[in-house]
Amino acid sequence: MRILGSCVLFWLLTGYVSANTIITTVGSDVTLHCNYDAKYYGRLFVCWGRGDIPNSGCANEVIRSDGTKVTGRLSERYHLIGDLGEGDVSLTITQVQEGDSGVYGCRVEIPGWFNDHKHQTTLRVNPGRPLPLKVETREVKERTLTVRWTAPFDGGRPITTYIIEIKNKYASWDTAIRTEVTQPQLTQVTLVDLRPYKTYNLRMFAANSVGTSETSNVLTITTKEGGIDSCSLRHLELRNDSV
Repeated sequence: MRILGSCVLFWLLTGYVSANTIITTVGSDVTLHCNYDAKYYGRLFVCWGRGDIPNSGCANEVIRSDGTKVTGRLSERYHLIGDLGEGDVSLTITQVQEGDSGVYGCRVEIPGWFNDHKHQTTLRVNPGRPLPLKVETREVKERTLTVRWTAPFDGGRPITTYIIEIKNKYASWDTAIRTEVTQPQLTQVTLVDLRPYKTYNLRMFAANSVGTSETSNVLTITTKEGGIDSCSLRHLELRNDSV
């Protein structure tokens, strides 16, 4: 009986804590859910903290509300965007990072002994593939093409390679010539040995240790017309002189 009484006392002191796990990727926005019946209780004080929920308040508090508005937050990345009047006090974290992984606790202070509503969420943030990049034409000549791009968000792991694919406009991507740029600091490259006055399609990908991005936008480029080289021009002049 003594052991049973100790267990009951422990339950009364700690209260019931619901829990769940959310898995997401670096750079995304994530919402950790927490709700209470605001129509029944009225608007109540709420806090979110990192780590296990203590006997009172929130450990390592990241955001709090008086039930009508946010009254404090650790970072601008923490938001309560639900309807507070309906008791939706879910925590939204924008642009999550791997360092955001861990346990988060929501506490709604309900009047009375041991009445607080407590909900605990374990957040796991994994690195992901880079986002698609945007590529644009820099310079087009008879047999060369220069393109440039802006490095995309890397997904939480450094970009190691850029992949360029170029093909005849009317051919399938299966026929594309692939070039890998293994110097990720580059944001511009020139392709050579193209044919004059020919239309090509070009696209790019970014890769890190997790995987390869979705395709970039597709460029359609027509190289310049071929001119008359100096040898041909001299030959033409000789022919004209002989006429």
